[in-house]
Amino acid sequence: MLSRLAESYFWMGRYLERAEGTTRLLIEYHQLMVHEHRVDPAPGCDLLTNRLGLANTARTPSELVSVVYGGPDEPSTIHGSLTAARNNARSIRDSVPADFFEALNKSYLRTQNAQPDPRSPGTILRALLESLAAVQGVFDWIAPHDEARSFFNLGASLERLDIVARMLNMHIEREWPHQGPPTMLRAVGGLSTFLRGRVPLTAERVRSFLVTDSVFPRSLLHSATRSEVSIRDIATTTSTRVDSMVQAIGLLRSEIAYSGASVTNVRIESLVNQAIRAVAVTSTDTRDQFFHPAGSIVWSH
Repeated sequence: MLSRLAESYFWMGRYLERAEGTTRLLIEYHQLMVHEHRVDPAPGCDLLTNRLGLANTARTPSELVSVVYGGPDEPSTIHGSLTAARNNARSIRDSVPADFFEALNKSYLRTQNAQPDPRSPGTILRALLESLAAVQGVFDWIAPHDEARSFFNLGASLERLDIVARMLNMHIEREWPHQGPPTMLRAVGGLSTFLRGRVPLTAERVRSFLVTDSVFPRSLLHSATRSEVSIRDIATTTSTRVDSMVQAIGLLRSEIAYSGASVTNVRIESLVNQAIRAVAVTSTDTRDQFFHPAGSIVWSH
């Protein structure tokens, strides 16, 4: 597979997952800040923008919506990540399933034509979530099970791992002890799954669930496992050795798996930081191994 195609599929997966994850987080975080008006919003705004790596700052919930939604040239924002996903798809238009590109383009046009109201962004953002779900559904339905899908899934899994780890690093429960834990669960679509376990809805239980649960698709363990599977699928289809590339993610997955469900707060903190590092290392290793063109000719003298 051409390195250009592999790289575009990888980043399509990352950017689409980033758009969805950031949208979910913004919806729930904005609602939390509006309802819990007794807490000064400025530190909460700084907390989210810093953890998402955004250059701009916000002091109010309304400003936060504008900053996190962002513009087309800011790939860490909702608008920017969706624009980047669409640009990657357009650059390899002939290799992308037509129905997938059409669904992705519709989501992109939605961000162009309908800016969320900073005071009440829920309607527009939830409509965008539905549109992004359709994009993912079309890809799962029609994309061939080949290298392209493996690179797409790897990008999406790494991004999911990264954004959930960043959210856990925010420690929302410290600023909002009562509403913080359910907000974290809603921000990843995990409230119903957690409640089925019939355990107390405490910060410790929620953080443990988001790290160690083996069946919830947005837990760190599940995302790390899915990333490792994608890397090994790539190795199989390309007949390439990936020992060094899989090392960081494989170690993270085994560390979480053998920590058990009753992991301590200190251990959770360590695993969350390890997850962020593993994503960075694996992304760099993937780039170095698959996205660079074959070695240039070195002329002898």
